[in-house]
Amino acid sequence: MKFKRLLTAAMFSVLFVQCELKDHSLPETEFPADVANAWMRMQIRLTRTTPGYNSFVSNRSFGYAGVTMYESVLPAIPGASSLLSQIGGQALLANKQSEEYYWPASLNAAMADLTRKFFESTSPANMTAIDSLEAAYKTQFATESSAEKITNAENFGRLVSTSIFEWSKTDGGDQAYKHLTDPTYIPPVGPGLWIPTPPAFAAPVHPHWGENRSFIASSVTLTQPGPPTPYSEDPNSAFYKMVNELYTTSLSLTHEDSITVKFWGDQPGNLNVPSHSTNILAQLIVKEKLNLYEAAAAYAAQGVAMYAASISVMKTKYTYTLIRPISYIRNVMGHATWNTVIPTPPHGEYSAAHAVVSAACATVLENIFGKDYKFSDATYPNGYGTRSYDSFDAAAKEAGRSRLLGGLHYSPSITTGLVQGRQIGEMAVKLDIKY
Repeated sequence: MKFKRLLTAAMFSVLFVQCELKDHSLPETEFPADVANAWMRMQIRLTRTTPGYNSFVSNRSFGYAGVTMYESVLPAIPGASSLLSQIGGQALLANKQSEEYYWPASLNAAMADLTRKFFESTSPANMTAIDSLEAAYKTQFATESSAEKITNAENFGRLVSTSIFEWSKTDGGDQAYKHLTDPTYIPPVGPGLWIPTPPAFAAPVHPHWGENRSFIASSVTLTQPGPPTPYSEDPNSAFYKMVNELYTTSLSLTHEDSITVKFWGDQPGNLNVPSHSTNILAQLIVKEKLNLYEAAAAYAAQGVAMYAASISVMKTKYTYTLIRPISYIRNVMGHATWNTVIPTPPHGEYSAAHAVVSAACATVLENIFGKDYKFSDATYPNGYGTRSYDSFDAAAKEAGRSRLLGGLHYSPSITTGLVQGRQIGEMAVKLDIKY
C-alpha cells in the first residue's frame, strides 16, 4: 500500500512524482504527525544515551513503540483492524464513540507511559525530558479540545500502553538492556567458529535472542538461510578467497569508503541501526506531511519488521557462530596488525545483521512510499553529510556493503542478509495496517 495524499485544485499545477491521490478511508479530521514524530525522536535520544540499548534491544523497543502508537489511535481509523491481535496480543476496544476522544492525546499518553516503562533505567535528565514532552503536548491539546475528550483519550492511551507493556514481558527480551550477556552460555569451539574479537574481546551478546517471540508468526523459521561457505584455511578454497576479497578491499579504501562505513556504523556517537532507520522514516514523514494516523501506521510497520528481523538474524548467528574476518585475517592469514574501520560486534559473523534489518525496513518503506522513491538522509548533516538515494533498496545495499568496507562481514553474508531481511519485510507488509 502506498500512502495517498488529498490534493486541492490549486495544487494540481505542482508535479508530485512520488505520491498518488489519496482515498477517503481516513477521518476527515487529519491531525498532524508532530506528536508521533516527537515521541519517536525521544526514543532515538534515549537509545543513544541509556546504557544497554544496543541495536538489538532498540529494535525491540522501537517495535513495541510503533505498535503502541498505532493501537492508541486505531479506533479513529475507519475499517482498521487491530495490529496487536494480528501479532499475538489482545485487541483493546474503546468504550465510547470515536468522536468522544481527542486522539492525539491518546497517543501522547500511551507513548509517555510506555517510554517511562521501557526506559526505567535511563538518567534522571532523560526521565525529566520524557515528563516535559508529555506535559508540553498536554498543554497544547488543552487549547484544542475539551477536557472530557482529552481525559477519555488519555485513559484509553494508558490502557493500551499498560496492556502492551505487560504482554512485552513474556517475549523473551524483557529488560534485555540489563542482561546483554549470559554467563551460562558457552560458545562452541572449533575451526571456523567465532572467538572474541579485539579490541575488547567481549563475551557474546544476546545468545538467546533468536528464541524471542516475534511479532510475525513463523518468521524466524521461514527466513533462516542455508549454511555459510564451508570453512577452510586452504588458499585455494572458497572460504579463503571470500576472506581475501575483504582483506584486499581494506587495503585500498577511499575517503568516501570510510565515510560510508561510519555513516552506517553502529558506533559511539552515532545512532544505532534501528535508531538510524527510524530517523530516516521520521524525516520522510515530515517531508511528505503524513498525518497522525499515517505516521503511526508507518512506525508500526517498520517497528514490527525491525524486531522480527533482529530475532531472525540472531537465530542464524547463533546457529552457525561463524568466525569474524579480523580473527581469520590475523590468525590464519598472518596479518597480525590488521584492523577494522569500526569495532567488530561481539557475536558471530553470519548473517549480516545490518543488511537484514536494512532490507526489512526498505521493503516496508517501499510499500508506503513507492519502490522508486528518491530520498535523502540527513541523519548526520554536520558529520558525514546528507546522502541521497534513488531507492530504499539502494540505501539498504549501501548499508550492507558498508560492513564489507568496514571489515566486519564477508560479501556472501551481506547478500544473504539482504535476502533474509527482504523476506521479513514482505511478511510485515502483509499485515493489515491501514496507511
